Amino acid sequence: MTRKAIIYTRVSTDEQAIRGYSLRDQYEKLKAYCIIHGIEEVAHYQDDHSAKSFERPEFKKLLLYLRQNKGKVDLLLFIKWDRFSRNATESYEMLNILKKLNVEAQAVEQPLNLEIPENKLMLALFLASPEVENDRRSMNTKAGIRRANKEGRWCNAAPKGYDNKRDDDNKPVIVPNKDADYIKQAFELVSRKEYATDQIRRMLAKQGFYCCKAYFPKMLKNPIYIGKIKILGDKSEVETIVNGNHQPIISEELFYTVQDILDERYKKANKPKIQSKRQELLLRGFLRCPRCGKILTGSASRGHGGRYYYYHCSNGCKERIRATGANQKFIELLHEFKPKDEIKVLYETILKDLLKECESGAQVNAKVTDSEIKKIKTRLENLQDKFADNLIEVADYSSARSRYESQFNELIKKKKEEVHLSKDIYDQLIFSFSFMRGLPYVFSEATVDVQQRIIGSIFKDNLIFSDNKYRTYKLNSIVELICSINKASGRNEKGQFSKNSELSSTVAGRGLEPLTFGL
Repeated sequence: MTRKAIIYTRVSTDEQAIRGYSLRDQYEKLKAYCIIHGIEEVAHYQDDHSAKSFERPEFKKLLLYLRQNKGKVDLLLFIKWDRFSRNATESYEMLNILKKLNVEAQAVEQPLNLEIPENKLMLALFLASPEVENDRRSMNTKAGIRRANKEGRWCNAAPKGYDNKRDDDNKPVIVPNKDADYIKQAFELVSRKEYATDQIRRMLAKQGFYCCKAYFPKMLKNPIYIGKIKILGDKSEVETIVNGNHQPIISEELFYTVQDILDERYKKANKPKIQSKRQELLLRGFLRCPRCGKILTGSASRGHGGRYYYYHCSNGCKERIRATGANQKFIELLHEFKPKDEIKVLYETILKDLLKECESGAQVNAKVTDSEIKKIKTRLENLQDKFADNLIEVADYSSARSRYESQFNELIKKKKEEVHLSKDIYDQLIFSFSFMRGLPYVFSEATVDVQQRIIGSIFKDNLIFSDNKYRTYKLNSIVELICSINKASGRNEKGQFSKNSELSSTVAGRGLEPLTFGL
């Protein structure tokens, strides 16, 4: 009985260029094999795609043909196993699929009788070798690109605003193109703070600059536009930024101004959203599910006595908390933050000491930072002298200069960010103390909007309510300080020693802002 076969040929563009593979040559060899062995050719499918997976147009058609004509094909013939696949795991899965269709896969130049158990070892070798070769080639390519990037050469596809070119030494380089002016305009518009990021994208699209919504924010964060290249960190190296050999489109000052604006917008957009304006659900948006960790929502249910409000989880864990009980326990919780009258003098004394320490510490830190900046400047000058005297190679000079400039920029940024405890902050802290003394009363009498703003200012993170009490939570730094002094005083209002509080020892980053409550 004549066996029937489908001939499959495959080549990728790089293989054809490097190794001289040819679809026509493969087909002629396979056709000759069929004639010699008396095999009838049923169909021929050929792919011009990578064999890293079976997501190839023609192979999908081949598989569909086999399923629709089950029992009419005996063989799937190809030249070598690397024409079939370069992914060992997927290869075994596909061989099982073909076996269920009663089709034998066979490489005519690497024939294997898989009925013989020992031949499965050879099959594993044939299938794994192309995958290893692919992985090694990919590793070498990535290493080459990383090495070139460290030397300041961008070897990937050019980002928007640039074109891929070759320099006089035939090395890859990127040069500004017609979109460079749009890129500069985008950064300038963001720096004015007049428009939202996506508004700017749409404005530029009307002028002819097309950029997808997801890519536009990433573009605004790419240091490529100030002539630098970001080298991502890996297992052996940390992330760093090096100077590129391409022309910048915008100034560093404009770039870092935009970064500050984008960071500020991100923080604002990711603040916990206040979802409710109902008095009965004043904690909605501030409670986290004790089971799954999702933010609890809230709603009302009708009962025999009227409407009953609950905080509940929408994640399917069926967590449900009676709102009246949670609200009442929250009011009781606020009383724990009320400072005692007798520690007011202690509080003011601590703040005065902190004021003096911060002023003294700021002066010392400023001197240390200035000294480090001076050292980096000296090192840069020495490095330039060595380079001018041909004592170091270009690559070493570029790498060292990038490292020193990165350190220099970090020190300058650190110097700008140093915070000094001014008299104004001292006065605001004293006011915050007074505010905290009347907090339970102020909170109870305030509108829902003000109550929710107070909650957002006191607690750094969402609250978890379970077993009829609020579990460990993170407090704002000033509240934490006042509560710490309360705890340090050692006695409650009746003169008894108080129990240990469940307050978190984590200190939040910002201070209480009672002046924003509009009270």
